[in-house]
Amino acid sequence: MHVVKVICFYTPNTPYQQEVKQLQTSCEQFGIPIEVEPLESKGSWEANVAMKPPFILEKLEKSSEPLLWVDADAVFLQKPDFTPFLEVDFAVRFMQAFQNRKEHAINAATIFINQTEEAKNLVRAWVKRSEELSKDRVPAFVDQIALYEVLLENKEAKVLPLPVSYCKIFDLDTFFINDDEVVIEQRQASRRYQSLH
Repeated sequence: MHVVKVICFYTPNTPYQQEVKQLQTSCEQFGIPIEVEPLESKGSWEANVAMKPPFILEKLEKSSEPLLWVDADAVFLQKPDFTPFLEVDFAVRFMQAFQNRKEHAINAATIFINQTEEAKNLVRAWVKRSEELSKDRVPAFVDQIALYEVLLENKEAKVLPLPVSYCKIFDLDTFFINDDEVVIEQRQASRRYQSLH
């Protein structure tokens, strides 16, 4: 059995501090290792989202096992099988309906990052592109825009489209998957709490 560690951060003194407890409880229920870290808010939802790429890179470089980034407002509904992911460097969900819109072409709420040099190089490029896009102002969904652009240019890392079952959006994906197939459900607290980040 291969060990994959779940990682995420949350901003203290916001509703995410409560949301992440549900994620931690669900990981404990299924025996999934998880590392959760509080990071002080940068003052806006956009700026907080921009912390994701460097956070993932830091954890990847300090860890020895593959990682699964999961947004703090998600929950595991059943025990995951990571076997299919271990043959690739990186896995993320591509949103087919939004491929003409960079900010929504990828759902970066769940991301698998293997412990490979190709994965590390991909995440380093993601960090760099996110910083470039944020030079004048931090755009909304900068993490998703930057990752989408980097993946379009990627020629080295083996990337797997993440199944819907690992990042089901609670109210938008009900037609694409049966409830009993869902491994991770994204509760999308940002749509309720954006002004509170």
